[in-house]
This record gives sequence, structure tokens and C-alpha cells, in this order.
Amino acid sequence: MPRPPTVIELVGPAGVGKTTLALQLEAQGKAVLGSMWEVPTVLLARSAIRQLSEALALYRETGVVAWDEVKHFARLDALHASLVRPGRNGHRLVVLDEGPVYTLSWLQVIGHQRLRNGGAKRWWWDTLRRWARTLDAVVLLDAPDPVLASRIRERDKPHLMKDRSLREIAGFSAAYRAATDRVLAGLTACGGPPLLTLETSDEPSERLSERLLAALEVTVPAR
Repeated sequence: MPRPPTVIELVGPAGVGKTTLALQLEAQGKAVLGSMWEVPTVLLARSAIRQLSEALALYRETGVVAWDEVKHFARLDALHASLVRPGRNGHRLVVLDEGPVYTLSWLQVIGHQRLRNGGAKRWWWDTLRRWARTLDAVVLLDAPDPVLASRIRERDKPHLMKDRSLREIAGFSAAYRAATDRVLAGLTACGGPPLLTLETSDEPSERLSERLLAALEVTVPAR
């Protein structure tokens, strides 16, 4: 039987180069990509049904139909379902650009105030335990705030901080870093995966991908 793939997630503040690195690994034939935004429709529909109880619980607590948050619940559930399907077997490496750490961080920074204040605890810890068993490593990318600000402003992809000042972008990045640290601590508490840290300030994506693959060879046990 084909072995299951190694699953990693690239995380870090906006502008750090997660998508660039993921696309580089794909172009080299080293990995296939995964994202909460690209899940099969059938799986997403099933996940939406499974998340109805959480949606209703959030509504009872807040009196608000938090559609964006519920969509993130469902997409994250569907992403997990897509990764554990037998069809993934045979791939050596699956790289998640926007996966569980991204989603849980987003909920703490931009999500409904109730979630930022520790609501949905059962869902939160169930999700952390599930992904702690699924992720083989988390790769934390970072760069200085001026570098991040420059990249956000120059890229074509829209971003809510694109026209903001360096101070505002730095504050936003700091909030995401803090949220990411909390999520990683939760994964660790659940027996989660090792953490690799890579600086992305001025290194070509080709070299960065080589460093990442070398680090994975050491950090993630062969199956």
C-alpha cells in the first residue's frame, strides 16, 4: 500500500513568502499543495452540516449569525477530511499554505469577539487535538516588519493592510505572531508536531526550499 504523505503547514505573518515557497516546492515537483480555500465541494457540504451545532452554539452566545467564522469552521474540517482520504497516499509531501494554524490564528485576530475571548472551547481543543495528530511539522516563516510591509504593498494580491502605514502593518503582524504562538502552544500541549523556523528576508525561494527540505529530512521521521 502507498504510504501516507508527510503533511506540513507554512505559517507566518502576511508578506512573509508562504505562497511563494509553496509554489516553488510544487514547481520543483517536491510537493503538492493544500489549502482551506481549495477543498472538494462534496466534502465542504458535509463539513458544513457537521459544523451546524457549533454555528448554533455561537449564535446562542452572541445573537449574531457569524457566517465568516462558520465558513472557516467548515473549510478547516473539509481540509482535514481531504487529507485523510486514501487518494493522498503516494504523495511524498503535502504543503498547506493556509491550514489549521492560519485558520485558528485568523479566528483570534479577526474573528468574532466571542472567539477572541476564548469562546467555543470544546471546538477549539477538539480541533487542536485532531490536527496535532495530522500535521508532521509546522514551518514558521518570518521577516522584519519593513520587509513585510514592502511585500504587502508591492504584490498584486489584495490585503486589508495594503495601504496602511508601517506602524499599522507592524501592529497587525504582531497580533498575528501572538495568535500563532498561542495556536502552536495549543498544538504542543496536544502532543503536536515539531516546529521549524526559517528567516525569509533576502534569500531566493529556490534556496529556501532546499533548506526546508533538508530540515524536514532531519526533523520528520521517515515512514
